[in-house]
Amino acid sequence: MAAAFDHVTDSLQRRLASESEADLARGMHYPVRWDPFFKDFMTLADIYRYPRRHFDFHLRQLTLDDDT
Repeated sequence: MAAAFDHVTDSLQRRLASESEADLARGMHYPVRWDPFFKDFMTLADIYRYPRRHFDFHLRQLTLDDDT
């Protein structure tokens, strides 16, 4: 799994680096009911940011407080 993760991450980083500003500004409408981080209209830049926001959200859900 680690090798697959590294491969996908490297591929996404290469793709992101090759995107133009115009490409990153393109967008489309998304169903907001799919996910709390989806907006009615999202750009490609928003889509690239989405996985990290989604991961951080679930990480906070699964992390125990130090106070317990």
